[in-house]
Amino acid sequence: MDGFSRLHPSVLLLYFLAALIAVLSFNNPVISAVSLICAVIYSFARGGKSAVKSIGFSLIVIIAVSLFNMLFAHYGNTVLFTFNKTEFTLEALFYGFNQGMVAASSLLWFTAMGKILSSEKTVYLFRYTPRLALLFSMIIGFIPRFFKKQRDIREARLALNSGNAPKGFKERLQASAGDLSALASYALEGSIITANSMEARGYNPSVIRRGRFRFKAQDAALLVIILALFVFVLIQKLIGNLSFVFEPDIYIERLSLPAVFAFLVFGLIPSFIDFKEALLWKLSGSKA
Repeated sequence: MDGFSRLHPSVLLLYFLAALIAVLSFNNPVISAVSLICAVIYSFARGGKSAVKSIGFSLIVIIAVSLFNMLFAHYGNTVLFTFNKTEFTLEALFYGFNQGMVAASSLLWFTAMGKILSSEKTVYLFRYTPRLALLFSMIIGFIPRFFKKQRDIREARLALNSGNAPKGFKERLQASAGDLSALASYALEGSIITANSMEARGYNPSVIRRGRFRFKAQDAALLVIILALFVFVLIQKLIGNLSFVFEPDIYIERLSLPAVFAFLVFGLIPSFIDFKEALLWKLSGSKA
């Protein structure tokens, strides 16, 4: 059972924004690692086997960013090897590793947010700005359909050419331009159909029933916990208790263990709520 996604949309949005702000702005490998671990745990809790692909992609991102930074940024005192009079350092590799963890963690949190904040919840959150809500919710739903249609167009083109892929740069460029033109036509046609359909049905986001999402005592309690943990960690960062030095040497300047523990608790909130929900569900089933 997924208990976290049934919380009030405002609590969900605030949590994901806080998680993303922390991992993107703190620039501390300990915080980055904790955020990545919590995101991976929640991905497994929600996605099961599908989470393996996301984790595999995250590993590729971490490795790619680490190597890219080491190859093109040269700073630090610990030289790993020298090639063509260019020194490649551990500090550059480690900083890239941290940035890779930040990118992978952000990707996993964004993926979870996309699955939990449905179009209905998005429209509800931005109900006072209907046009923005409509645009945002349509973009969320349109992106996966856009990529699927692109694959369909490419497969159709290959089928018309008896499965022969274009050869040479010029042919590939012409084929890509043709695919893009067909995809743009599909997008424009789909937008017109959607607009006419919504107008015919009398769509008006301002009349969404507020009773669909009620702010309960559980939401209020969790909101207080989320804000308290995030503000505590943020204050520790601002006063310098989460300082990490990447160059010219790698070392921890100051590290507040209570802040790391608070951020760990913060990151595990979704997984804990889902685990508690699943446990209660199994216990109720065994009693029946």
